[in-house]
Amino acid sequence: MLTQEKKIGLKLWIQITLLALVMPVAGAFTGWYYSLLVAEAGHPYYSALLGTVIGIIIDVVCYYENLFSLVFYKMPIPVVMFFIFSELASFFVGRLAAMAIGCCGGALGVLIVWVLIVPNPFYTVRKRVLILVYIFLSLIMLGLMQGVPVSNFLLGILAGNYFSLRYVDSVMSRARLRRNLWAVTIMAATILLLSELIFVWLIWQDSVNILNYLYDVFGIRFSKLHLMLMIDVFGVLSVVIQLFITYTSAIVMYRYRSYKSSISPQSAD
Repeated sequence: MLTQEKKIGLKLWIQITLLALVMPVAGAFTGWYYSLLVAEAGHPYYSALLGTVIGIIIDVVCYYENLFSLVFYKMPIPVVMFFIFSELASFFVGRLAAMAIGCCGGALGVLIVWVLIVPNPFYTVRKRVLILVYIFLSLIMLGLMQGVPVSNFLLGILAGNYFSLRYVDSVMSRARLRRNLWAVTIMAATILLLSELIFVWLIWQDSVNILNYLYDVFGIRFSKLHLMLMIDVFGVLSVVIQLFITYTSAIVMYRYRSYKSSISPQSAD
């Protein structure tokens, strides 16, 4: 017969396992979709497999506090600066020279992180900085998906995980915790909505080619009004999914970390 505590633990393990499956499944879909957008991405099945592996890696990163801070707070600037410098240099110099210039850009990014980021710990940094980090990651995701915010809602899981790590040992009241939770959830949904506005603008600029593509695929001649209606439905559903995923992931992870801390305080990070 399971005790009440063991029942709670089992329930939390089931919830956290289901939540952990979201990233690999979404990674598979994102990889498959990316292969349709970019011809150089390779076969859709291979891209889906790669996306699944990346999703599993992100799950592992989310589990460890220091690793999560490193990957999503300290690494993005050097990595992005490496790609920007190398891509810009490739227009003027050869591949090896462009890579060397990219490494210089990455080193500059490390210096920026050392001066501006390291002095401000991830889990105590001001909320406005977190908003900038989230916007930065959203723009990266938007760029990877060619302006289509098809996977941006997954960043809500990262926001929920951050909430659990930041407040798991907090002594603030339950009411204040709930206010902070809703602030994180609404922030994620608002930034997704802004991403979708960029998407709508891009669609409108190239609506003729998109309508022709839809006709070639489905054999149905859609109008601009039909296209905008489909995008609006997609936008509303995405925001609802974003609200649900961010709120749910934050609650599940917070309860799981609280339970884990209560039964083995020495193992908490």
